[in-house]
This record gives sequence, C-alpha cells and structure tokens, in this order.
Amino acid sequence: MQKNEKTASKTLFSGINNRIHLDREEGDYAYFHALMLKLEFLTKIVASGVIACVGDDVDRNRYSLEHRLVRANSLGTWVDALNTALVGPPAQSLISGARDLVRDLTEQVGSTDWRHMAVNQLNQAARRLDTGSDLGGKIALRRFFDIGTQLRNRTRGHGAPTASQCSRSCEHLEDALELVIQNMEILNLPWVHLHKNLSGKYRVSSLLNDPSPFNYLKKTSDARLFDGVYLNLLDKTDATNHLHVALVFTTPELLDIWLPNGNYKSDKSFEVLSYVSNDVRQEDGAKWQHPPARLPKSETEGATVLDLMGNTFANVPPIPTGYVTRSDLERCLGKELLNTDRHPIVTLTGPGGIGKTTIAIKAIREISQRESPPYDVILWISARDVDLLDAGPKPVSRRVFTQYDIACAAAELLEPTARNSQDFDPEKFFQDCLANNKNGPTLFVLDNFETLKNPTDVVEWVDTYIRPPNKILITTRFRNFQGDYAIKIAGMSEDEANTLIDEHALRLGVSRLIKANYKRTLIDESEGHPYVIKILLGQVAKEGRAVAPGRVVATSDHLLDTLFKRTYDALSPGAQRVFLLLCSWKVYVPEVAVEAVALRPETERFDVAGALEEVVRFSLVDYSEPDEDEGRFVGVPLAAAIFGQNKLQVSPFKVAVEEDRKLLMDFGAGKREDAHRGTFPRIDNLIRAVATRASTQPEELGKAIPVLEYLATRFPKTYLRLADLVLEVGGDKQRKEKARNYMRNYLESPDMPEKHSVWLSLAQLCEQCEDTMGEVHALCEAALLPTSEKQNLGHIANRLNNRIRDLKHQKVEDAWSKEVRDLLRKVIQKMENNLGTLSATDCSRLAWLHLNVSNSERALDVAQAGIKKEPTNDYCQRLIEKLQSA
Repeated sequence: MQKNEKTASKTLFSGINNRIHLDREEGDYAYFHALMLKLEFLTKIVASGVIACVGDDVDRNRYSLEHRLVRANSLGTWVDALNTALVGPPAQSLISGARDLVRDLTEQVGSTDWRHMAVNQLNQAARRLDTGSDLGGKIALRRFFDIGTQLRNRTRGHGAPTASQCSRSCEHLEDALELVIQNMEILNLPWVHLHKNLSGKYRVSSLLNDPSPFNYLKKTSDARLFDGVYLNLLDKTDATNHLHVALVFTTPELLDIWLPNGNYKSDKSFEVLSYVSNDVRQEDGAKWQHPPARLPKSETEGATVLDLMGNTFANVPPIPTGYVTRSDLERCLGKELLNTDRHPIVTLTGPGGIGKTTIAIKAIREISQRESPPYDVILWISARDVDLLDAGPKPVSRRVFTQYDIACAAAELLEPTARNSQDFDPEKFFQDCLANNKNGPTLFVLDNFETLKNPTDVVEWVDTYIRPPNKILITTRFRNFQGDYAIKIAGMSEDEANTLIDEHALRLGVSRLIKANYKRTLIDESEGHPYVIKILLGQVAKEGRAVAPGRVVATSDHLLDTLFKRTYDALSPGAQRVFLLLCSWKVYVPEVAVEAVALRPETERFDVAGALEEVVRFSLVDYSEPDEDEGRFVGVPLAAAIFGQNKLQVSPFKVAVEEDRKLLMDFGAGKREDAHRGTFPRIDNLIRAVATRASTQPEELGKAIPVLEYLATRFPKTYLRLADLVLEVGGDKQRKEKARNYMRNYLESPDMPEKHSVWLSLAQLCEQCEDTMGEVHALCEAALLPTSEKQNLGHIANRLNNRIRDLKHQKVEDAWSKEVRDLLRKVIQKMENNLGTLSATDCSRLAWLHLNVSNSERALDVAQAGIKKEPTNDYCQRLIEKLQSA
C-alpha cells in the first residue's frame, strides 16, 4: 500500500479508528459495519472540504450545495453534491489554489497509481457483496465515492449481507480507506478548529497535519474568522487561504466530530451525527433557510446601462416610494460630494435600515440636477443582499461580491471598446478609471459595502488608485475602516419621524389609530429608526389596533436577524460579550462602568475598552458625550436590545453576562439625557450598594474592590470613597493601611481641589497607624499647598513639632530622610514669608521648627518677634529662656 511520506496528525479520524478497533474485537460483522461507517464519514468529510473550496459568487453555488446537504437524508446526495462541485457549474467558482485538489479527484489514472488501487480495492469489497462495477483501464478517484454509495445501499441501506460476505470484504474495504486517507491531497492539508478567545486571539486545535499556517492566529487579534473547522490551501499564513468547512462540527477540545444527517426542521435546525459515539444533536440552519436558486435583483441595484440623469450620465436607482426628506444629512452629504478637491473617499455609516442608501440616492440626484454638476459620470455599484421592504426583509441577489466583480460591473457600465478583446483586464481598467478622468470626473458609489468579500482589502485597493476630481462614496453598516470623511447616519429627528409616521399611516389606512401619545411611544421605542417605525405601523395595520412596540419587535425574529445578525456575527467575542451585557439591561450607563464590571477578577481578561469601541464602530450601540472629563454614556436601542437578549439565551457568555449585569445595575438606571449629570454620581451609587451588602456580608467588599480600583484610575475621587468604604466595613490595621494607600493614590492625581483636606486626613490616619514619619510627610505636604490658608500653618507646625518630639523619644531621629528635612525647611520658609501675619503662638511654633532643623539662632529671633507681638505670650517666653540658657 503506497503511503504519503508526510508525518501528519490524523486526529480527525482518530475517533472512528478507535471505534473500528473496538468493534473488530466483537467479530467480522461488527468490524464490517464499523468500516462502512468510516466510509460514510470519509465521504462527508471529503465532500465538505471540496465544497469549502467553491468561492463566493452571485449564483451562490456553494450555498446551493450546502443547502442540499443540510437536508440530505442519503449518502447518494452527498456524492452527487461532490461530483457537482468537481465537474458541474460550481467548478467554475473553485478558488485558484484548489485546482490540484480537484485534479486529484478527477484525473483519469492507470493501474500503477494509488488512486486506481483505492478504487479497485473498494470495488473488490463491493464484489464480495454481489455489487460493484466494471472498471476501465483508467479511472478517476471520484469513482471511489460512487462505488461507496452502491456498497452502502447494498448493505446498510437496502441489504442484509451475511457474516461471511462481510468478512471477505473487510480487508479490501480497510485497504481502500487507508489508501485514500493517507494519500488524498485534501486530507494532507492542515485542518484545524478555530475558537476566538475574548482577547481576540484564537485557540487553534489541530485536526489534520501540521497546523503551523494557523499558529500566527494564537498571537494576533486582527483576524476576522468565525469559529469552526478550517482547512488551509497553499500552506500560507494568509486568511484568504483559510477556508471555512461549514459542514463539519466539533469543539475546541475536539471531543467529537459531528456531520449533517438531514432532518431539516421548521425551526431552522438540522440534525448532526457523530459516527464515533452515535451522538445526535441539532445545529442552527438559519443561514441555509432561503431557496438556493438565484435571487431577484435588489430594488436599489441600479440600472445596467448609463443614462442621462439631469446633467450627468448615471445608473442611480430611483428614490424609493415614501421616502421622507432628511434635509440636514442630505445637505451635509451633498456639500461633501460637491467638493472634488479633498476627501476622495466618503463613507455613510449606520445600522441596517437607517436610511444610508436612500439618503445617498436623494443627495446624488439633487447634485445631478445642478446646471454644472461636478461629475460627468456617476456609477452606482450595489452589493446589497437584502431588501428591507414594508412587508419585511427579503433576500436579493448581489450584483457584486468581490473586487473582480466591482471591476466587471464598472466595465459593463462604461463599455470600453477593448472590453471584448481576450486580453482585457477589468481590474486594470477600473484602476485606470479611479486614477484618471478620461471619462470625465466620476463618482463611484459602492452601496452596502459590508457585504463584500474582504471589504477592508477592497477599501485599501480603491484608496490606492483614487485621484481627484474622481470620488468614491461608500455606504456601510461597519466602520471597521475609515474613509477620508465619515458621516454617521442615526435615527430620524422628531420632526422627520412624525412626518414618516403620518405619511406611512395614511398609506396603510391606520391614521385614526395613531394618537399623539402612541406616536411619541413609537419614536421613543424605535429611537427614530425609520425601518423599525414602518414595521411597527405595518403590525398596527395587520391587527387593527395600536400594538405595543416592544411586543412587535420582540416577535419579529426575521426583522431582528436582518438588521443585526450579520453585524453581530462580525464582532469579536469580547465585543459580543459587551454588546450582550448592554442588551441585558436596556439603559444608558457610563462607558467606564461597562469596562469596570467586565474586568471582574473572576472573568477572562480582554480589552473591554477596545470591545466597546468596536460595538460603537459597528453601529450597534448609541452613545452620548457630556464632556471630555466624564466620558461617554452608552446604551442600546430597543430593536438591537431585543435581538441581543434573544442571543444571550443561547450564548456561552450567558453566565458571565448575568454576573456582570448584577454589578452594572448597582450604578443605577439612566436615560440618554441623564448623561449631563456625569459619571461620578453613578459611581457613588455603586459604592453605596457595595457598602450596604458588605455591612452584612464583608466578603462582598473583596469582590467589589478590583472594580472600584479600576474606576478610580479614571475618576481619582473614587479613591477617597474607597478609603471611606474600607474603613467603614472594618477598622483593623490592615484596612487602615489600605485606606492610606488609596489616599496616596488620589494625591498622585494632578489638580485635585480636595488635596489639603486629604493630606490632613492622611496625616490623621498615619497617626492612628503609628506611622509618625508618614504623618510628618503628610503634614508638610498640606502646609505647602498653595490652597493652604495662613491660619492653618500654625496648627500644622504644632502637629509637626509634636511628631518630631515623638521621633526623638523613639530615638529614630537619625532615620529622618533628606526628603523630610527638605519638606520641613520648605514649611519654615513658607511661614517665614508670612511672619508678619503670624500670631505670637504661631511664632513660637515656627521657632521650634527652626530648632528641629538645628537653626537655634533663627529660632531665637522668631521667638523674640513673637514677644513683640504679644509680650506676655508664655510659649515665646519659655522658648527664649531655653535658648538663652543654652
């Protein structure tokens, strides 16, 4: 038997091999049936891998094959799908690196080739069971799977083979399987399972062969790959060579392998089977719910030819019926498009259905009507795959999906004379169009940009070649790339939303049901989202009454998935967790509060600030900014929140999010307009809640301290609340030490108005902790503050002299640091500067400070100055007597 020289891990087949080993001990009959299970397993693995190599195209060839297989109830369907992928229409969409894999299965080979041997061995096994075929001189490996289907139908499907027949076929069957597994090209590629951690880095679990092309994913958080099984083409560490094998299911621990087993249900789930453990479970099949045929075109795809529109040539679609003018946004976009000297790439960003496309159409059409428009040509190129109709979201066929598709669409519209020549290169032609204006100044519109394959690569591509006066307008849900000028599209203003409600209700014939208070509720609950408003009004028309908006949205799973699922799936795990946390409690909270609770000690570390920025960038979260010092307040609109709450029920983050939510609720509920009140009152709410719990459950303080310490790094005043909190819960020495540290942390912050009182409080705490040196230092710092009042200097000097006396009694005078001596001299200097305003008693205290730094001559002078102010002052008299006698 010919073996591949590669030493490779065969984890993918380890489980089924173990089953075969165990079943073999029970006898040849059990051994044969275990081998047949392995044959089915191998067939589905190979078919899944080959189908993964079919690239995305507008005809959805890969989707069609997967659509069949999640519903397939027979092995023959899998083999038909495999053959279709190899030699049918989908073969035209196979990615370039897969050609060798296809040739491995389709090339006609002679009897000395391992592929011929494998097919022959399997045919021999089939002949032992009175089936099989006559093989010609040359055969292709794909025949192996055809014969496998015949063998399966003759035995497990529709036959009852005897033990002796099974025994005679086992050796041939085992040899055939091993030849394929050891030598087949697709099974000698790296196969892994990828799981993205909260940190954004991946856990890479090897299934087949050397996983080194994937190992870089363990160290980077930049990749955007869904969790699942992947194979790698061309042995390159490049995400474009990592192909998602969507029909193979496992876990990061590789505990088992599950493959589709048909039984697609009305709840959009289908059955998956483990050929090792016989475990059957359900997988989500929502991504394969739509018919596999080519879908109708989008209403906003644009014409396939250029025509005169105003004073320019364009293929821009018409303004949709019922569009409500959004003057400010249209004016802002129009002004930017009129300027062809700067900002060559403009982006319109916002959540799905918010109106990006219609605003673009309206603004562009108005520009085209000008007497001298800035563009001679406007090319509208749409990647839209869902139309948001009044009747609900409907899938549509994308006009473009890849960089190459965009170039071909531009060539189709501009019709260059060289387009029909064999050496015509659409991408080079498009690049020339971006860089030059031989067609006249041109506006390129790329609508629904986020649905493209590798949109980040496409934006880098067009950014490289675009030159003024040409310009590019991009509409997208995602802001994971930045154009030269970004315009954020949010919900409608109140006036715009009122107009939309009035006009749409009139069209639906439900105006009489829309009272003023219900209209207000619609706007508030939808956050001014125009498509959500339309869906809500549609439900009012359907039921003939004013339906509660929350109930309508909650039951509109299709609507929610259309608006948010694609965006949610594109988020990193950390961003998904933050989004689910905000959805779990639909209020506006300080951004720093979300950061703090998600960094609880019990949870896995991840970049919470980065995750928050990601959900904002992807238009899933709304925010307000009261001012720079307070930071943002963040919240989730109703529809997005309900979508997130549904997701949370089946999310692996559910337990962690529920714990985060408990702590987040301690900050207190708030609305968007409450942001002006600032963040610190919310932190005070949290501290009061922690203090209440800790009064009866002291361990609660330990759980909350890491969160509060994080908040204090952003809002230093929290350190003072922490100091009070730990002293309130317990006054032991250890807690006093902790309180001292919190006060010192606060005092390290710049420009804190409470510093004077805090230094004095710290001095008091140091006294309680018998930290005399710390007390001296704190008192000196309090005296030296610019805000320290003159009348307080004497009291501070008195406390300093008392502490220094204690140090002398403790015989630690030599332990004074140079820093403390310098501080004393600075206090002395400040009092000297105010000598004329000091009382006689304060002069005596200053004189004692001079003595404590060994300056007796000046001490005497100061004491005598005090006598002049108050001749009978006992403190000055005694000090003068002491100094003169010395």
